[in-house]
Amino acid sequence: MKCICEYLEEDRKKWGELPYISVKKNGGFVSRTFGEVIGDVQALARALVSEGVCGNVMLYSPNSYDWAVADLAVMGYVGVCVPIDSEWTAFDILNTLSVIEINTVLYEKSKRGVINELRGQHPEIRFLCIDESFPELLEKGKTIDTPLCGKTDMGETAMILFTSGTTNRPKAIPLTQTNLLHNWDALYARTPMTESDISYIFLPLNHVYAGVANFLYTIISGMRIYLCSDRSKMLEEMLEVRPTVVCTVPLILKRIYDSADENIVEMLRNIRFLYCGGSFTDPKVKKYFIDNNVQLLEAYGTTETSSVIALAKPGDKNIECNGVILDGLDVRIIDPDPDGVGEIIVSGGSVSSGYISRNDNYSDFDSEGFYHTGDLGCIDGDGRLFLRGRKKRVIITANGKNIYADELEALILKNPEIRAAAVFEENFHPAVRIYTDLSETDARKYIEKVNENLPKFKRIKNVYVKSEAFGGRLK
Repeated sequence: MKCICEYLEEDRKKWGELPYISVKKNGGFVSRTFGEVIGDVQALARALVSEGVCGNVMLYSPNSYDWAVADLAVMGYVGVCVPIDSEWTAFDILNTLSVIEINTVLYEKSKRGVINELRGQHPEIRFLCIDESFPELLEKGKTIDTPLCGKTDMGETAMILFTSGTTNRPKAIPLTQTNLLHNWDALYARTPMTESDISYIFLPLNHVYAGVANFLYTIISGMRIYLCSDRSKMLEEMLEVRPTVVCTVPLILKRIYDSADENIVEMLRNIRFLYCGGSFTDPKVKKYFIDNNVQLLEAYGTTETSSVIALAKPGDKNIECNGVILDGLDVRIIDPDPDGVGEIIVSGGSVSSGYISRNDNYSDFDSEGFYHTGDLGCIDGDGRLFLRGRKKRVIITANGKNIYADELEALILKNPEIRAAAVFEENFHPAVRIYTDLSETDARKYIEKVNENLPKFKRIKNVYVKSEAFGGRLK
């Protein structure tokens, strides 16, 4: 295992002239070579260091070429990358700032309104607009002759991810380069990706699933990347690009299933490894693709474990299985019931050391280094993992009453227009994040109706409405 800066130097020598990252511009994809991308990464890193950028650097932007360059520059040379959801509000970001200190925020200009809300409350933070600052910074970096020092301590934090922005106790997850790169050998052994592969990326890169498996690992594999320009054009662009490696989630897979025709299925057959994670995959959808000779591989993992814990083996047509445990991880089932179903816990090189600033009874990491996922499942003799739901999550109110989040979620999901719901504690009361195409007004009215049928202490106090269910947990 090498560090990120060493991989980049190696890439320049091996694949410098090969195309690496392609983005849509003026109706067509424009490509930059490995050499050009690495040159931009190092130029940006030099410029940021010369500007005094260091420590924790927040990346607040949708997927873009600039995002990819900034991610590698910060982790490889500058400090710690803190990528956040591009849909976060000022409230979300302020909440995370109560947990960690941020030196600099790199943001896209469409987020200027949120950034203006933050400036007055955090004058100590430097705010740099990617769209406006990067051209100048890249030019500046190319004129700096000072040697660039890479981040070579593999045990030092390289990335901090948040599983939630709006809860009153944000979970900040530190990941080292060792954590982030640990699973590569096991993943390659099962699905050998190479410089001959083409990846099409449409999932948010701020999540560990796409950010690690779909992007970071390309500096090891040499795989070419195409960035989706618009999710409404996803299938159109996939037919154009003809990718061989794709990471998706069940929600998107279902949309592909609903739109599938002969051309789409033929294109999908061209994909060597079609990974699907994020939540349970509908067995009917899974069976359809597998029966049509599409190499669909279900994946299971979490942010706390740097993404993948289990991944289906190519050719395995067991549609009930949610993946096979990766080599190099110690995965156990604790407190199993008579059917062998219990909580899944994980230890190994990819597992975080634990949450930052959370010395309370909410910690999911034990003294032996195991992360307790909160997911229920069982494992067969061949290492196949079968998920069986979540442990009940209990919200304890200020007066000691218990509220079971799963029960509230089930009630909310009776409305078929609610795609997903996540109930969590906020100031000792239940709050909910819902994913729906309903307008925010209609969504809030629906929650008001739900509350009418609940005891006062169980009523949902705050509602957060989102239009896409790409959540942070890969499971």
